Amino acid sequence: MIDVITSETVKARSIRSTRTLLAASAAAVLVGGLMALISAGAWDSATPDERSHFGGLGDGTAVLTVVQLCLMTFGILTATSEYSTGMIRTSLVAVPVRRKLLLGKVVLVAASTLIAGEAVAVATFFVRRLLIGDRPIGSLTSVGTGLPVILAEGLLMMVVALIALGLATVIKSTAGTLVTMAVLLFALPMAPRMLLPEPWNARIASVLPSELAGQLSGSATETPLSPLGALVAMAVWVTAAIYAGLTAIGRRDA
Repeated sequence: MIDVITSETVKARSIRSTRTLLAASAAAVLVGGLMALISAGAWDSATPDERSHFGGLGDGTAVLTVVQLCLMTFGILTATSEYSTGMIRTSLVAVPVRRKLLLGKVVLVAASTLIAGEAVAVATFFVRRLLIGDRPIGSLTSVGTGLPVILAEGLLMMVVALIALGLATVIKSTAGTLVTMAVLLFALPMAPRMLLPEPWNARIASVLPSELAGQLSGSATETPLSPLGALVAMAVWVTAAIYAGLTAIGRRDA
């Protein structure tokens, strides 16, 4: 299994877009710091009345959405790049046990996105906190309340990347998987709130991936799930997506 993981790591490094995606993720730290610097300057020049309803440029979680998209795309390309180039046939010759091949990709994506996601999220948090100082701007200026939110967002990045990997193995198309993930993360959460009556709208929406980080950290305004329930929901999503991928790769031709 170690040889498979090593091989998948070499493949990931050979994909030109991998370095671009990781560089874009790291750049989020600079963007978050710039947003904090602008907010701090605006706070210092604001009147007392303006400070009473000062929002600044947000709490920094917006830039983490971009990081999530980058790492999600990395998870997708880990599977689809081989299908688009035809290298999947060579990989299957080298690793005849198809499910073992996919599990190697799962380990690579899980480790890479968890480390990168948490590192970028935590760095963004502390850079913003350093630049904002004691100014009461945003909800992430306190380690006690802000850091759990950031850690949960970092974990969600790994969850989303693994879901994307599983779906990409089934769909075998980068564009198709990107559209599917966009629907799952951005369009689908709106449907229950618009179409279902209370309390089912909040209950159904609460188990969707995009809603889980806030419930895990306890920062969500609507929390049908406990932190443990949100963690279990993340595990269920990942398990279902990877199982679908394992089933697909085991039953069909390359």
